[in-house]
Amino acid sequence: MYAVIDTETTGLSPGRRHRVIEIAVVLLDAQGRVEGEWVTLLNPQRDLGPQHIHGILTADVLAAPDFADVARHLAGLLAGRMVVGHNVEFDLGFLRAEFARLGVAVPLITERAMCTMALAGYLYPGARRTLGACCSAAGVSLEGWHSALADTRATAELFSHYLRQFPSPPPWQWAYDEVSRLGWPELPEVAFRPTVRAVHAGGRHGWMSRLVDQLPRVPQPPQADSYLAMLDMILTDREINAAKADQLVHVATDLGLTRSQVDELHRAYVDALAEALWSDGEVSAEHRGDLDRVAAMLGHGVADVDDALISASNGQYVVPPRPGANGFPAGSTMVFTGDMVEPREIWWDRAVAAGFIPQEAVRPETTFVVAADVDSLSVKARAAREYGVPIIGVDDFRRVLTPPERKAS
Repeated sequence: MYAVIDTETTGLSPGRRHRVIEIAVVLLDAQGRVEGEWVTLLNPQRDLGPQHIHGILTADVLAAPDFADVARHLAGLLAGRMVVGHNVEFDLGFLRAEFARLGVAVPLITERAMCTMALAGYLYPGARRTLGACCSAAGVSLEGWHSALADTRATAELFSHYLRQFPSPPPWQWAYDEVSRLGWPELPEVAFRPTVRAVHAGGRHGWMSRLVDQLPRVPQPPQADSYLAMLDMILTDREINAAKADQLVHVATDLGLTRSQVDELHRAYVDALAEALWSDGEVSAEHRGDLDRVAAMLGHGVADVDDALISASNGQYVVPPRPGANGFPAGSTMVFTGDMVEPREIWWDRAVAAGFIPQEAVRPETTFVVAADVDSLSVKARAAREYGVPIIGVDDFRRVLTPPERKAS
């Protein structure tokens, strides 16, 4: 009867060519019981917008389907059901725009959808607007905020809670009867594989097995060791692939770990690996490269590995030379790309104060580019790769501006 939806997008307005980059659907019956769920990332063929909000990396969507690939399947999930969402007009506006790009109009009518934000105000005058506030007031758990599936599950549970406050059938039964009769356009069937938010894999060698054996147990949360045991197994296997990396996502979900808990476990795991590697002896370029790939798989950058090794060595570790590690000379030209947590103007002023020359466009003579996501598909990032201009992340640039003092080895 109901299709609860949530989307993550590259921005706030489909009219400004922003796109859907993740969509989740939870199906409910007339009593609000879950019948099924579906989620996938989408490749928007553009930069991903405010990644510090939605947490999706370019690497996550490179192999993801386009909206055109999933359109028929999504339409099948929504057809004949009343759509539910929190601030549902936002999601419906983006979905209408995505279908319109394919040349079709779909019967996603805001006035025939249910909005939990509106229901909260109706049932509980003075209720707050945000999904988090509504869930908290209703005693609904919301973990992994700004993940489409986590938000959709929470919205579905919230709607089920609200649904129980009304008689059966509910006052909007007439609207559902109307929606259930609306026709949907025929769309071409395309084979695709849903892509979920996953950790990213990299190569591994025998030395990693020795390091993993040295890692300490983690007492909290109670599920931590079960999750880390799977991670240990993956890291000691030479045949790491995307499918095995995806297993971590499902393991964390099955164990009930929240996104913040997993992030903390990953951070501690990288720190423990760095400490074990330093204690194991020489940090060769090969070992450091593998550790960087492990960190990337767990959502951390080379700068995080730098910090972990410096901490493990009490400042003795020397960061290897690479673009941005030991700075760029004053007078270097540079370009920013992507949405960063702090406003672009602040970073621009910092660059000028450090003696750099910020520019709006990437040219062959540009010294380096600072990207919110080093895998960005933005026009500037693509130009940088074409010209062979180094791209560094925000954390690396921060270290360029204020390089830490390090002891010689």
